[in-house]
Amino acid sequence: MFCSPFDEALAQGGAAAIFLPDPEGMWRFDASWTRDAWGRDAGPHAHAWRYAALRDKRSGFAFVALVTSPTLLVEHPRLDVRLFESLDEARRFVADFGDPPITEAPWA
Repeated sequence: MFCSPFDEALAQGGAAAIFLPDPEGMWRFDASWTRDAWGRDAGPHAHAWRYAALRDKRSGFAFVALVTSPTLLVEHPRLDVRLFESLDEARRFVADFGDPPITEAPWA
């Protein structure tokens, strides 16, 4: 599920963070995304995993990320954000937009 023991340990007990899928679909901590989110909302952030369906507002491309706090990535200036409690729910939501998952309509 994670690309390394470090990423798994950080997800299990570290500060609120964002993980993006690597080319093999394994979760990888992304420092840039995490710093950006903390810069917009310094918390405090409760530790509880959520799977974020994200849509780039410019291109319409949608994808899924793992967020280790439901309050870390509630909104974003360049993305539409929808949080799910399960990975399956988030993946189904994104898959409904086709392959590749692109939708021009903003999410409500």
